[in-house]
Amino acid sequence: MYSLIQLFVRHGGLITLVVAQVISLYLMTSQNSPQQEIARLSWSWYSNWILEWRNRWLDYFSLRDENIRLKMENARLRTQLTNLRATELLIRDTLRRQSSSDSLGKKLTRPEYVIIAARVVGNTLSGRNNWLILNRGSEDGVQPHSGVISRSGVVGVVRKVSRHFSLAMSVLHPQTKISAVIRGYPYYGSLYWDEKDPRYLTLADIPYHLPIRRGDTVEVSNYSLLFPEGHVAGIVDTAYRLPGSAFLYIRVQPTQSPASIRDVYIVVNRYADELNELSKAAQEKQ
Repeated sequence: MYSLIQLFVRHGGLITLVVAQVISLYLMTSQNSPQQEIARLSWSWYSNWILEWRNRWLDYFSLRDENIRLKMENARLRTQLTNLRATELLIRDTLRRQSSSDSLGKKLTRPEYVIIAARVVGNTLSGRNNWLILNRGSEDGVQPHSGVISRSGVVGVVRKVSRHFSLAMSVLHPQTKISAVIRGYPYYGSLYWDEKDPRYLTLADIPYHLPIRRGDTVEVSNYSLLFPEGHVAGIVDTAYRLPGSAFLYIRVQPTQSPASIRDVYIVVNRYADELNELSKAAQEKQ
């Protein structure tokens, strides 16, 4: 109580002035129509300004949720586009278009991909065996041996999956090998890192008679079970024939820099396990 009295003693004049002005403004606006209209317009203007300021801040803080929604929508559209592209390629290779009720026609949609949007939360670059940690796991539908891509290129291959995260081999890992082709040529080879310069990959097993040039596009071949066919992987930097070899040495600059990976897409092939089992069975019989 004493503190309250001291407050009024120290600031009584200011408090009295503020109270008197508030009462005066109230009486003036409530008893006079012109002043009442001015007060109403002023209050409306300030209210709109405050609401606009509030909406701007809410929009700013909702950007993260909106970004996540757009990534999920983008992943859904990529899934549809990838499956449609695979269907069109298979149908184009047949003698006639199958009817929708034909069982053979239904098989033309395979392999069927599911694409999951993810973010890189861990990335190693300095070692021989480099890995990525992604913020999607088994609860999100991720499976081991799934491909990882970005909008710009290829990123790696998922090896282990937990409930909420997954571990992927980077393209800068000697065990990551991608079936790739030079755009415009029917020959495919293996795209991998030779453990030398992290800025470049190597494309092997391409015949020497092909007129490969600097700037040609390297993309995923139709023999890859991990990545969608036609997805860009890199640009040819150097190509020349190895002495005494029937193949070219092709150095490829990745279109996706391993050092700047953030947002990625995990490509799940629903039939990958089945196809791998058949491949193993064929190898055992050889």
